[in-house]
Amino acid sequence: MIETGLVSVVIPNWNGKRFLTGCLDSLAKQSYGQVEVIVVDNGSRDGSAEFLRQSYPWVKLACFEMNTGFSVAVNRGIRESSGEFVALMNNDTVAEPDWLSEMISAMRARPEVGSCGCKMLAYDDRSLLDGAGDGYRRGGLPGRIGHREVDRGQFDQARYILGACGGAALYRRCLFDDIGLFDEDYFAYLEDVDLGLRAQSAGYKCYYVPTAVIYHLGCGTTGSGYHPLVVRLSAQNNWNTIVKNIPDELLLKFLPQIVFWQLYYFAVVIVRGGQIIPWLDGSLRAVGLLPKMLAKRYAIKRKRCVSVAYLEQMILESEDALTASRLRLIDQERERALNEPAKEMAGSTKRQ
Repeated sequence: MIETGLVSVVIPNWNGKRFLTGCLDSLAKQSYGQVEVIVVDNGSRDGSAEFLRQSYPWVKLACFEMNTGFSVAVNRGIRESSGEFVALMNNDTVAEPDWLSEMISAMRARPEVGSCGCKMLAYDDRSLLDGAGDGYRRGGLPGRIGHREVDRGQFDQARYILGACGGAALYRRCLFDDIGLFDEDYFAYLEDVDLGLRAQSAGYKCYYVPTAVIYHLGCGTTGSGYHPLVVRLSAQNNWNTIVKNIPDELLLKFLPQIVFWQLYYFAVVIVRGGQIIPWLDGSLRAVGLLPKMLAKRYAIKRKRCVSVAYLEQMILESEDALTASRLRLIDQERERALNEPAKEMAGSTKRQ
């Protein structure tokens, strides 16, 4: 039975007991009154389930015996939820009290919106942005817009975006009823980008709400963006997302960018992480998944109700936002490097 106005917050958890207090306490303080919280535990061995039963009896708990990945866990939470709206929240996040109410208000005012993203700030340094929406390049490489930029108000305007980061987002339940849940063949990583592209194709817009603020630790489970598991799944799902979501008319048009950006990612994970084997493994797994992804591609095409030109425009705007963010980051680093000598000189003068 779906309850009108209720927001079901789904939190996947794997050995994240140390994060749960901050996350759940922030939900208990939400100004929005109709909230249910569902934690899906992926076979944690750190006592997460026992801790939740004892300390947070108001939280609905669903448990797996093993780690099923983000997509399977989140999908179970969505299936067991009762809300008209579904919010996703990483276990290593802490939300401001108006996080949910701000997104609900924005969504109710815009019937064309199927999902909302929010302003994500770094948990360890709240002057830094963790992200202001998901971005996607023509070459099939995703990114979080604004990631690690100093928050100077450059993302304080609400706007339409390609998709919301699955670590902190709000969705209408009808979106899932129409286009399906997260792709369980992804296990983890890029499943939110895939969902965003599928939603756009089916006519559901995504809206960024800067007044909805959440703080994100980032890589709280795997610990690094160059962890072998992250690299393997990212490589695999880069290819999966291209195969599933880029229309025939755009595949040939985007081919030079696809070659460039996939080789770029390959080079980065080798130089920075030495992860050639996980990248190759992920790419080979994508080849094995090709028949399934082609079948899903056909299903997405049948449901498409927007023009290919619209999809191209959304991807180009998203790519432009990622490029602008990267240029600001370069300027930010240059400014920091120029300021370091002055700070050292001032410190030396004081010591004298």
